[in-house]
Amino acid sequence: MDKSPLGDRTVVVFGGTGALGSAVVERMLADDATVIVADAAVPKASDGHVGVQYVIVDALNEDSVASCFDSLNPAPWAVVNLIGGFAGAQSIADLELSVLRRQFELNLVTAATITKYAVRHIKAGGLGGRIVHTSSRVATQDGHDGFSYSVSKLAVVRLVEATATEVRDDAITVNCVMPSIIDTPANRASMATADFDKWPKAHEIADVVSFLVSDASALISGAALPVYGRA
Repeated sequence: MDKSPLGDRTVVVFGGTGALGSAVVERMLADDATVIVADAAVPKASDGHVGVQYVIVDALNEDSVASCFDSLNPAPWAVVNLIGGFAGAQSIADLELSVLRRQFELNLVTAATITKYAVRHIKAGGLGGRIVHTSSRVATQDGHDGFSYSVSKLAVVRLVEATATEVRDDAITVNCVMPSIIDTPANRASMATADFDKWPKAHEIADVVSFLVSDASALISGAALPVYGRA
């Protein structure tokens, strides 16, 4: 994919300190974007990316998200949301409602809150822009033994579809990527016998995000793009 012409544009990456987040930040920097990372904690100066502004944000707190956006000047061109949480296997018969509620909070409520303020500020900028969320392949599956996680990620897809329709006349596109299990050190450790070669790499998913925030993706909105690798 061609690099995005982002030299005069700001990209805000929510959840930009994890394995996927770091890869996305590196790709945005390579695309010459001004990058702001918003996360629950910020790295030590020696561990962060040079030239990146780090902001502490509690994505479960609407006031915190609103304050983050209010501090941006100019308005961002793109908002990339990588925040989310995973719940392990649990049958419907053993469903813990606290887990179900927590998954909706971590995966849907955070995404909806970020989208609310991203739309407001990108609209106010008057130049259009991009919003990219992270769903999961499980959103397309039947959810057995993982209903809470699956349905919360499916809800993110509906959020993308609804928002894309609402902002179609504002030159704002809204999409999400749907990874399978990503090749990260943590995932390797938890599935030591898996075939890691088949898993999508964080930098490969970052390439797709780069395309979605670029001018070249202007015709794509409301889409959930599978980024499964060969998994």
